[in-house]
Amino acid sequence: MRYPRLALGALLVAAPLLSPAQTAPSAPDPAPTPRFYVGLGAYSSYYQRLGREYIGTSAENVRVPLQLTAGYQLRPRLAVQVGVAYSGISQNYASAYYVYYSPNNPASYAEASGTYTNRRASVSALARYTLTRNLAHRLQFDALGGLSLEHSSSRSKGIRSDSLQNTFTTAPYDYRSSFNNLVLSVGAGVRYRIAPRFELTYDLLLNGGVWSDQSYLYKGLSTSNALGLRYRFGAR
Repeated sequence: MRYPRLALGALLVAAPLLSPAQTAPSAPDPAPTPRFYVGLGAYSSYYQRLGREYIGTSAENVRVPLQLTAGYQLRPRLAVQVGVAYSGISQNYASAYYVYYSPNNPASYAEASGTYTNRRASVSALARYTLTRNLAHRLQFDALGGLSLEHSSSRSKGIRSDSLQNTFTTAPYDYRSSFNNLVLSVGAGVRYRIAPRFELTYDLLLNGGVWSDQSYLYKGLSTSNALGLRYRFGAR
């Protein structure tokens, strides 16, 4: 009886070695990284100021620029984005005044009433490079650089009446103007992740004029900033 017991014990010890080999479970795949993003926020710049804006000498209106952005993540730290900021104001007006054509002629009384509208747009193309070492942190800092095109168009339309040469005459008028400025933009941005796909963002840019179709326009340094919410989607 001694040998059968020894044989049974040897089989029990060797059983794990004779069974098929089992591989260790593989690590789960990392979470996919969103490659696209869109954002919407409040915008303000030298060319589109947020708040009250005077039209003429007394009338005022409130300008509220909004910026829509869309971007693509080229690398974990590098993205490219385009942005469009837009705002518009419109105001009805009426005025009465005297026109002096020459010292030898009496002043001419005039009245004018109409509508003034102004539309402004800023179109930007920027590269965005993340400076924060750990990309998993909620708080991220970026460097930005690129070009922006500033566009503005204005229109004043109405009816003007005057008493020129002792005759009261009335005639319509329609004045239009526009300008385009190209500026070089560099600056910084900060992002805070409030959910897996949502971020609060703030960008501050320094802009320098490089070209304009109107020689009298401001071409020095100016700033622009945007505060908004961004949503990331898609996966690599």
